[in-house]
Amino acid sequence: MDLTNEGSSACTMRGFPGVDLIGATSSQQDYRWSLARQSASYSKVTLQPGQAAHFNLTYLPAAMGSGDNITVAKIVITPPNDLTQAQVSWNESVILQDGATSPGTYIGPVTAGA
Repeated sequence: MDLTNEGSSACTMRGFPGVDLIGATSSQQDYRWSLARQSASYSKVTLQPGQAAHFNLTYLPAAMGSGDNITVAKIVITPPNDLTQAQVSWNESVILQDGATSPGTYIGPVTAGA
């Protein structure tokens, strides 16, 4: 997923965005799952106006008989060290691993380039 500097001056980011999946589970509508962060190193990314950085969202798609799933309606993204959030519509079923110690659905760090 891309993060674009829409401001008029350079900005910097370091680390991981906050990412929440919001959707329906077998027992709850509008369930919010805050994703784990990948165990990976990261460095500072500087973006000039109009430039983009990206991060990877790795996920386990739901399959028949795979257990508890979440049918995602939207993703809420918070850039690193920021309070501003963006919402993106997404229609995907994902294996729900919100209690797992090593979930197969996670976020990677922000890196330069789109």
